[in-house]
Amino acid sequence: MSTLTAKPEHEVLYQELAKLLSRHAAKMTSEEMLAIGANMLGKLLAYQDQRTMTRERGLEIIIHNIEMGNQQAVAEVMNSKGRA
Repeated sequence: MSTLTAKPEHEVLYQELAKLLSRHAAKMTSEEMLAIGANMLGKLLAYQDQRTMTRERGLEIIIHNIEMGNQQAVAEVMNSKGRA
């Protein structure tokens, strides 16, 4: 799968979602937030136009972006100040 460069509007949406999650972080566990995110991904996959998006292609996009997000998060943690 080829990697596409994120557009500025992708980062804007990501930042808005991150702010929304942080507003609710004190009221739920990280497991609950993970479950809600996974539920949303499942719905986003189901809402795809089945004429142009196969289930397999949708899952490929999801898996690739989970891996990319995980790599970005690890890099962020490793580069943060105050690292032990």
